[in-house]
Amino acid sequence: MTQPYKLITFDVFSALLDIQSSLTAIVQQTLGMRKDKAAAFSRTWRQVQMSRAAASNSLDKGRMPFKDCTAIGLDYALGKSGKKVDAATKRKLVAGWGTLSPWPEAPAVMQAIKKKGYATAILSNGDQDQLDSVAGVFGPGAFDHVLSSETAGFYKPHPSVYELPTRVLGIGSKDILHVAGGAGDVVGAIAYGMTCYWSNRTGDLPMDPALGPTYQGKDLKGVLKLL
Repeated sequence: MTQPYKLITFDVFSALLDIQSSLTAIVQQTLGMRKDKAAAFSRTWRQVQMSRAAASNSLDKGRMPFKDCTAIGLDYALGKSGKKVDAATKRKLVAGWGTLSPWPEAPAVMQAIKKKGYATAILSNGDQDQLDSVAGVFGPGAFDHVLSSETAGFYKPHPSVYELPTRVLGIGSKDILHVAGGAGDVVGAIAYGMTCYWSNRTGDLPMDPALGPTYQGKDLKGVLKLL
């Protein structure tokens, strides 16, 4: 049977990794916050991190490194919560983004995809060194390629990020299945012409119904039904 896709690309920080639970635990441990306070802190941190990354696409000053966007988001969250910490603690918290835990089913789904013989790639907003480290969480050989927005010089949903598989690997958009974890990533992938599966854990609505996902499910297991 001919495989329907030449490459399966994955968003990392929403589709494969459980950001909220992981960050909440890191913040709890590092800052000594109650779980509910740490969860709110983590949501603010993520929101400002992504807002600053999005602004990077529009300011005509080049792509700000994702680590810098993360540090800016952290400073904002610390300021809102009235927390003051030293530079070493800030570095520890930012470094925590390289230790986020996968969603429970993610490692098994990746193994199943590789067992079926598909080529896989990370396609993410993270910096290249950060993504290379994150790829190791899933074990050797889980990903054939690691494609960072750093190479594109922009952040999602800029089309140059979704162009990376074609630009770097020579694989056209129609031959790719992109696995998204967030509504914004769905918009970017669909607008570029990719087939997109949305791992929609919260039952969210599409950001733009005209650019909704090709497929969606409640977790990553739904990807296997398409292969």
